Amino acid sequence: MKAALLAVLAAAGLAALSVASCSVHRLSDSFTCDPAGDGHECGGGRFCDQGFCVQTDCPDPCTSCDVGDRTCRIDCTGKSCGNVQCPAGYDCTIRCTNNGACGTVDCAQAHSCDLDCSGAMACGNVNCGKNACTIRCSGALACPMIDCGASCSCDVTCNNPASSCPSMACPMGLLGPCTDPGGAGGLCNSDPPGCSTCH
Repeated sequence: MKAALLAVLAAAGLAALSVASCSVHRLSDSFTCDPAGDGHECGGGRFCDQGFCVQTDCPDPCTSCDVGDRTCRIDCTGKSCGNVQCPAGYDCTIRCTNNGACGTVDCAQAHSCDLDCSGAMACGNVNCGKNACTIRCSGALACPMIDCGASCSCDVTCNNPASSCPSMACPMGLLGPCTDPGGAGGLCNSDPPGCSTCH
């Protein structure tokens, strides 16, 4: 009698597991998306793959990201990251906040870059590329060379321009260099006419 009861219970357990396993693998309609869209409907670090929102790992060198929104944070606080390149098409927030934290910082393929170089030689040469850059430099040779010459909008802040960011190339606006106060040798600034042209 006891053996028969155990057999019935075991069979019922197997049936329940079978039903559960079927339901676990069923794709939810709440994760569907338009493969021809931009993937923003997925959100939460997911992207659209063959009609379904799927999770993916952050691209190198992001320490955190949202793949759906194409945002990337590169945090080099308290460590050395070496050369840093923002992934193509991403909006990058890059923090190089100690002495020698980063080498060359390359934003040439980025959608935008927000860069903080704090500390002696915190960053190497900075290449903004064609898109928007916001760059803050503090410390001796924190940003030895900044190239924003092709940028659609570039804003640079230095606590001591002569020592923190001694060399930079800024875009040209309608009235001359995109600098503050508008002449050669100033810090890059997107306020003058024709100096903020990002789409």
